Amino acid sequence: MRKDRIEERIAGIEKDMKELRSEIRQELRSMVSELKEFQKLMVEDRIGNVQAAMSRQYSQMAYDGALENARSTFRERMCRDCPPGENRDACIDHLVDKHLREGIDQLDQASPETIETTRKGIVDRDAKERIGEDSAACLYCYKIYDSERDRLLAMGEKFVKYRQGLAQARTTAYFSQLPDDLTISELVDPLAHRSRFVMLKSLTSGGMSFKELGEVTGHEGGHLVYHVKKLASAGLISKEESGLYQITEKGLGVMDVIRKMYGR
Repeated sequence: MRKDRIEERIAGIEKDMKELRSEIRQELRSMVSELKEFQKLMVEDRIGNVQAAMSRQYSQMAYDGALENARSTFRERMCRDCPPGENRDACIDHLVDKHLREGIDQLDQASPETIETTRKGIVDRDAKERIGEDSAACLYCYKIYDSERDRLLAMGEKFVKYRQGLAQARTTAYFSQLPDDLTISELVDPLAHRSRFVMLKSLTSGGMSFKELGEVTGHEGGHLVYHVKKLASAGLISKEESGLYQITEKGLGVMDVIRKMYGR
């Protein structure tokens, strides 16, 4: 081989190596950036979990304190001239431990959308239990109870709404990380064909071979290859070294969104 040809080939190899090193550096920078962003999200998520746990603990402490205050109020203000056969202390314990405690626990488990319905159910339950009560002493005590109950339920509503605010803030932070160039077509187009949806749905049960994907869709050859490549290029499925196709985390996420939209 002529010397000038050898030098030309060496120069070409050196150029290719420089380009390769440049691509590797860019890839490494991208990976570092993604890792830093991931770390930031993990820290934010951890902080959100701690905030939610602290809110739960604080709310329980606040409920316990409010219940004991209610018990003290009942003992101080409720009628002492009870009807024959009624035990004042037992009545107070029943109102605090049975009605107030169960009521606030029930409200605390409600979502912001069901708070009003839950609260109404608690009030209606109390009203049903006192049907037939005509003793002036009992009616007087029920007014005191209603005041404490409403105050406690108002506290519970604030805690529920606060925790919902924390959850929404975490969701907003997540969506703010989505790339601006993400378009709906990137998610919709790969599943626009029934066969591709059938494949992705089938893969949620485990890995499948090319032949098995053909069997569930009724396609073969180039037609099947086309649909498989559509899903793979969208990052919804991947081919393992074993030759089996697997659904990716992204694919599972898309199927989970579909399940939440249309599932029962």
